[in-house]
Amino acid sequence: MKRTLVLAVTIAALLPALALAQRTAVSGDFPAYNNHGRPDLTIDPKRFESQMEIVDRLFQQGDCELVEGSVGGAGYRRLLRFDTVVMNMGDGDLVVGDPTDPSNPYARWFEFSPCHRHYHIRGFSNYQLLKLDRSIAAQGHKQAFCLEDLLKYSNNDSHGYTCRSQGISSGWGDWYFKQLSGQWIDITGVPEGDYIVHNEINAAGTFAEGANRYPNVLEVRIHVPDPRNKVTIDTSPLNYDH
Repeated sequence: MKRTLVLAVTIAALLPALALAQRTAVSGDFPAYNNHGRPDLTIDPKRFESQMEIVDRLFQQGDCELVEGSVGGAGYRRLLRFDTVVMNMGDGDLVVGDPTDPSNPYARWFEFSPCHRHYHIRGFSNYQLLKLDRSIAAQGHKQAFCLEDLLKYSNNDSHGYTCRSQGISSGWGDWYFKQLSGQWIDITGVPEGDYIVHNEINAAGTFAEGANRYPNVLEVRIHVPDPRNKVTIDTSPLNYDH
C-alpha cells in the first residue's frame, strides 16, 4: 500500500541554496523499525524542501535531455528542480543486484542510459507538477534511478551497494541531487499560480516493502511565478554520474 506525506511549506520565491537539513534530525522522524527483514523506502522531506528551486537553462538540439525527453524542446527551458534522497528505514536491505546479470529477478526493470553510461531502474520514480484540483500541470521525465549507499541515516554499516551491484542498506539513503540531468520538472510556460509538487518513489511497485509504514509519495505546495518573470539562469555543468 502506498502512503503519501504532504508538506505545507512556504518556499520564499524558491530561492536556491537554502540550508541543508541534518540527516540525524531526519532519521529521528523515520527510525528504522522491525519490518521482518524487508526494506521500507521513503523520501527525505527536509532535503526535498530545502533544495527546491526554479531556474532557466539553455538546451541545444542533440542534447541528451532532448533525446531522453526530460525537457520539452531546445532553447531556454524553465526547470523546477530538487533533491531526492531515497531512504531505506526498514530493518532489511533493499537488494537489487547486478544489472548485467540476466538471471537477476529484476533484469526486466533495468535499462541502459547512453548519457549516464550505466544502467538505471525503469519506472522507479515519478515527478509531477499538479494543479490544486490534482490535474497534471507538467509531467516530469519519470526519472530512472541507480540505487546505492550514499548518505547515512542510522548507526548501521553500509553493505557497499553501488551502481554495479545495486541496493540500499538498512538505515542508509541514495542521494539524487538537483544538478543531475533530469532531476527536475520542465515547467516552461506554466502559468503563475499555486501548485503541488508530487514526488513518488518505487512508483511501479517493483520492490516489496513489507508493512510500508513510511510514505512513498511526498508532496509540497509551491507558488510558480509568472513565466515572463526572470529567474536565475543556470550555466553550471550538468552531472550524469549517478
